[in-house]
Amino acid sequence: MTKKARRHRQMENRLEIIAIDHGWSNIKTVNTVFSTAVNQIANEPGIFDNILQYEGKFYSVGGKRLEVKDSKVTDESFYLLTLAAMAKELKIRGKNSADVFLSVGLPLTRFGAEKDNFKFENRTYRVNIIKVSVFPQCYAAVADKMPQYDRKHIVVDIGSWTMDLMTIKNMKPELSECDTRPMGLITC
Repeated sequence: MTKKARRHRQMENRLEIIAIDHGWSNIKTVNTVFSTAVNQIANEPGIFDNILQYEGKFYSVGGKRLEVKDSKVTDESFYLLTLAAMAKELKIRGKNSADVFLSVGLPLTRFGAEKDNFKFENRTYRVNIIKVSVFPQCYAAVADKMPQYDRKHIVVDIGSWTMDLMTIKNMKPELSECDTRPMGLITC
């Protein structure tokens, strides 16, 4: 085996694919669900359950969810929630260091080839985000089923605060017919 092939195999062994659905009510991963809530706390806590430490600050994760805003990228809240979600997934997988392929269901800023060291529940994590794939939430839910569909389908994703409608024609989203409406379960 060549040196390049060995390096590639080592990289594959460290690569963790982590999918995160950043909802207004809950953050969801393959193995975890927690409320979309993050609050900075003044001092180092005595108990570290659901505590994120990032750039010298402490944050309580979970609890009363964030207020709905026009955008999820106006501040660092969803970035911090992403760090917590990665930590929760890595903990379940028995790892605290990994190259991460992050797959998300909405556009996020500050991602791509970032290296972050942070603590979650007083455990240090070293994450190298090497790639990010962003999918419309509706599309991500049905992408693997596209070959089974006839010529036209409409996918409806009803979340807590919004409802996404996506028309699929010939196995591709018809962007001119996609819509997001502020009519989720909570608002209805």
